[in-house]
Amino acid sequence: MSDVAIVADDLSGACEAAATFLLRTTRISIALDAVAGSADGFRVVAVDTHSRGLAPAQAAGRVMAAIAGRAGVPVLKKVDSLLRGNIAAEVTALRDLLRTAPVVATALPAAGRTVVGGVPHVGGTPLHATALWHAEPGAAPRTVADALAPMATVTVPLAVVRGGADGLARALGAAVAGSLVPVCDAETDADLDAIHAAVALLPTPPVLVGSAGLVAAAARAMPADPAGPLAVDRRPPAADAVLVVAGTCAPSLAGQLDVLAPEADAVVRLDPHALLTDPVGTGRELTARLAGARCVAVSLDGSGDVDAGLSARLARALAEAVAPTAGDGRALILTGGETARAVLDRLGVDRLRPAYGCEGAVVSTTGTGRVVATRPGSFGGPASLAGLVRTVLSHPKDPKEPA
Repeated sequence: MSDVAIVADDLSGACEAAATFLLRTTRISIALDAVAGSADGFRVVAVDTHSRGLAPAQAAGRVMAAIAGRAGVPVLKKVDSLLRGNIAAEVTALRDLLRTAPVVATALPAAGRTVVGGVPHVGGTPLHATALWHAEPGAAPRTVADALAPMATVTVPLAVVRGGADGLARALGAAVAGSLVPVCDAETDADLDAIHAAVALLPTPPVLVGSAGLVAAAARAMPADPAGPLAVDRRPPAADAVLVVAGTCAPSLAGQLDVLAPEADAVVRLDPHALLTDPVGTGRELTARLAGARCVAVSLDGSGDVDAGLSARLARALAEAVAPTAGDGRALILTGGETARAVLDRLGVDRLRPAYGCEGAVVSTTGTGRVVATRPGSFGGPASLAGLVRTVLSHPKDPKEPA
């Protein structure tokens, strides 16, 4: 039996959450579907339900399939720190199936994402006042409670979170006893550690719901492997060539590609409409253009308007177009969870083993030893993508482990 099961709604989030446990163990598996999510030999199993863009009922069904057969294993529901996806439907499904209460803390302090007064903030600005939901079909929720509606919630303010484990545990227990979902404020990793410690004092373990920040708090509290988590060097060998596939619409991507361009053999920006019309033909053109290149990047041209409802189709079309170039086994850097999942599905990859973190990404290996780096689309400064490419191609002796 594994120590913990992580359920995430997209692949980059599943990888991000799973990699936090490298602080304690290398026995970690990331499954791209519930069937591939066997716990045999693994202390940590993360399952990507690939449900962020589904209808709520479908998303709930995926979550239930992901945790079927995991009776007695603590479940962590990893959600997006920007509150995208079917959060209410998926948390409700877990609550009803496991018959245990959720405790919610969605802050991700390492990325400047906090929750104060129940309101999510990014860099000090309320989420709903940012442009970070520009590619989403609706408006950003003003509060975490809005993202959980119609579940009944109660805000646990910072003063209570920082008031000691016993008092916080009493507040959480009172909320649960009143059939309310406690939504915890947090600004720092210490706040998330306090929430995790208080949850451990509750008589019935709840379902922890949060971003990778809360998952990391759970990882810090987990005992390390007896020989130490780094007893086996799981760093993959240096890759001879790399393909970057960036399907994200995050505003920061254009600048990252500009920094990468002088170091790459080619940076190709595809017209989304042409890609949707003929992904196979686009793939043939890419193969001819990129043959023999050591470092190439393929992204979408973001200069024109593209319907946000086409994102899933675009990800699949992009995966189809890059598949021939990726067929030589080169390392992959996949930016954006939907893009990452589409590319790996197209290549027949159903499981990853995380090895280390770098530049906000998680570097993993497939069953055949191929190097795959995944990263949320909204992550990274201007030089982060170029830095990740250099690391995947060269692998410094002591890569920084994820915090």
